[in-house]
Order: sequence, then structure tokens, then C-alpha cells
Amino acid sequence: MKTYKVVNGFTDTKDKNRRYKIGDAYPKGSYKPTDSRIKELSSIHPKHKRIFIEELEQVPVSKEKDVEAEQVSVSNEQDTETEKEAIKKELESLGVSFHPNTGLEKLKSKLEDAKSEQEGKE
Repeated sequence: MKTYKVVNGFTDTKDKNRRYKIGDAYPKGSYKPTDSRIKELSSIHPKHKRIFIEELEQVPVSKEKDVEAEQVSVSNEQDTETEKEAIKKELESLGVSFHPNTGLEKLKSKLEDAKSEQEGKE
């Protein structure tokens, strides 16, 4: 069954005068509207001059998973960049030079070496 969202509040006279507010899902409960009722509510009403519901786009489950995976990937990239920036600042404070495009693992290695060297001097 398709999913609909209420875009203008109304009282559904075909569903025991159930009140629907903007943003509500339509239909509620076990009520199953007819195709003609859906068409009536999703078309401009002749008397009220507005539509009351609109169909929500159904996102296939596989697409949903792709979107989630992409969000996780972007989040991981942001975390990596944040970690790289923190390590770069620490290396700079220790006076260690590095190429601006140095990868995270290489930066970590440089930082470990710099800290070891620092401890050896103390």
C-alpha cells in the first residue's frame, strides 16, 4: 500500500470523522481508503480549493542501505580528516615537517617517531 502524508488538515468523513493534522500519515489505523477517496484527497478539492494528502516517495530498501552506507562513509572521512588535523597540529608543535598530502597512517608513524625521539632527549 502506498503511503501518504497530510499537507492540509481535514476531518475524514469516510473514516468516522477522524481528524488529520498536517504531517500525519494517511490513513490511520485499519481504515483502507478506496482509490477514488485517495484521488479525491490528493486532487484539488472543488469546494476547499486545496489538496489534503500527497504520496510519499517510497525508497527501495537497497537504496536506503546505500544512503546509510554513504552517510557512514562521509562520517568516517570526516573523522579521519579531524584526526589528521589534530596529528598535524601536534607534529607542528614538535617542529616536525610533513607533506600536506601525507596520509593518516604515515602521520601517526611520524608522530610516534617524534614522541620517541623527544623522550630520548629528556
